[in-house]
Amino acid sequence: MPNVASAEQRAAQRRMVSRITCSGVLNRDGLALWRQEDCGEFYADAEEIAEDLAVLQVPCDIVTAYRFPLAEGHTQRPLKGYEVRITNTALPALEVWMPSLKQARAQLPMDAPGWGFPYFQPQPGKTLICVRSSLAASWPWWTEKQAERMGLLCAQCRYDLRRGDDESRMPYNIATKPGGWQLVCGVCCDDGIHVMGSLHATGNVAHIAAHATSGPAVPDSPPYPLKCGSVQSTALSHIRW
Repeated sequence: MPNVASAEQRAAQRRMVSRITCSGVLNRDGLALWRQEDCGEFYADAEEIAEDLAVLQVPCDIVTAYRFPLAEGHTQRPLKGYEVRITNTALPALEVWMPSLKQARAQLPMDAPGWGFPYFQPQPGKTLICVRSSLAASWPWWTEKQAERMGLLCAQCRYDLRRGDDESRMPYNIATKPGGWQLVCGVCCDDGIHVMGSLHATGNVAHIAAHATSGPAVPDSPPYPLKCGSVQSTALSHIRW
């Protein structure tokens, strides 16, 4: 902490330490705090958190992120919220105000998860490695039922696709409609080979539906931004505040 901190900075520091201790999620990409949409009446919303970080001169981003619906909720659609994300490059500025954060970062395993969930997307004649980046950063720690509500279990055998410890059961998006989201493990979809072949032969992405294996319905979810590229799947070694 600076030798001379203003009263405003000290107040922001107390609030941020409390928030991070209660609901912060630390992973290999940085630190995140999720807030449900329109929560400001009861909790500090994402904008208020970002304002406190600005007082402490800590850069951050606010992104749209979704969490599992509540079991007793009136809807089974994912909960929309906003997540304040502080990247690894910006965390040293926060460590000035919260020294214990540096020790927690040092304890993170090399294979800790990041912001997004990696999966394979069959395309005509090829398979892309993609990341679903608009899940809340707490996705590795959701219960199995919560993960199922967000479509992170195999639609055929209910294998938890977050585990990442079996190369034969990597997640493939075998959607029943263009732009859809239905994950199936590599065992149940033959690593997407048949779908990829049919797409290559027809050149029609909608043809996925004719070859997708049947299974329990996966709840519809809002569209998520996708990032495609070279992404390594990670084992889930849990580090969380």
